[in-house]
Amino acid sequence: MDRGWAVRGTALATLLGVSLMACGAADCPDSEPGAEDLGVSEQALTYANGAARTVLSRRVVYKDASGNYQAASGLEQFRAAGASDSDLHLIRIAEVDAPSTRNAVVFLSAGQKASSGSGHENGITGQSANWCDTCGDVSCPNVVLDGRSLAMKLRALGWFPPTTSYMAVANDNNFDHLFSESTKVKILNGFVSWIQAQIRPETTKVYLAGSSRGGCLVMRMAKALRANPALDGIQLYVSSFDGVCRNADGELGTFSTKINNPVRPWGTSYGGWATNLPLQFPNRTNLHVYHVVGGQEVAPATGIRAFAAFTGSSPPGTGSNLDWGWFKETWVRWKHKEIGNPYTEPSSSDQPTVINQTIDAQLTWLDGLL
Repeated sequence: MDRGWAVRGTALATLLGVSLMACGAADCPDSEPGAEDLGVSEQALTYANGAARTVLSRRVVYKDASGNYQAASGLEQFRAAGASDSDLHLIRIAEVDAPSTRNAVVFLSAGQKASSGSGHENGITGQSANWCDTCGDVSCPNVVLDGRSLAMKLRALGWFPPTTSYMAVANDNNFDHLFSESTKVKILNGFVSWIQAQIRPETTKVYLAGSSRGGCLVMRMAKALRANPALDGIQLYVSSFDGVCRNADGELGTFSTKINNPVRPWGTSYGGWATNLPLQFPNRTNLHVYHVVGGQEVAPATGIRAFAAFTGSSPPGTGSNLDWGWFKETWVRWKHKEIGNPYTEPSSSDQPTVINQTIDAQLTWLDGLL
């Protein structure tokens, strides 16, 4: 999740103002020593950094000179899906590459923005903490995407060549955690309709990636895309970095049973809200999903944390690394912000390991599939 993660407005501020209550059994810190040794970490390949790139990030709904809302050209699908203009005005998307031939479509999303007045950095998209300083009512010019990010490393690898692959990043998806489910569905439908509009007859691959709320967004986008049988022939790859879905809404099938992180640091209550993920994806044709999960509570006493998958009649008390062929999940001991920003949040001594277990782990997985 991005630096200073919180929900816009006063909703989460109200939650955070509540004093820390006595924890329930599922949320109390672990007392057993050596919990960090229970899991097995996989060694990923190392991938070179890409080149930084400067992009224009556009509002999907902008304000004209008279202050009236207008749908941005090429992004009309968002307004057509029915979300309010005031919510859509906060969504900002940058096209990195937009060739006419599109053998592949690539979309990456940052997590939830802290507030209307602050920026948020992200290791998936590559945006800096102050990326939105140049934003006006129409767009945000000169947004720099860091070469160390997943987006720019992926672009440099040539798996999705810029001349034949569409790539875009959501600097702010405004897919806010405490929005009503009806509002989130309208925003989700806008993203799904927009990404489907980028698919061409020659498109054979779609890759979606996101961290925190962006991780939940791309998982829900993938669910919607796989529900469209017309797209069954397209290979769909999804990378979630500690994706956060709201259990109170049953988002992505999550509910209020926590699967404990088997490699959590001693004294912490890291874990993910359980979801029977196969039920969320009844059609798994050409579907490939990888979820890296830590499960640190995003803010104390809020219950906001990542999802964790299980299958069967009931979730386990403690998770384990999963590989179901179409779905893979690995647990890491890192904090939520470290998973979303592995080049900036961890200590310098931990950065190589965090990068290896997050961004490079996802690239190693994708490398083995392409």
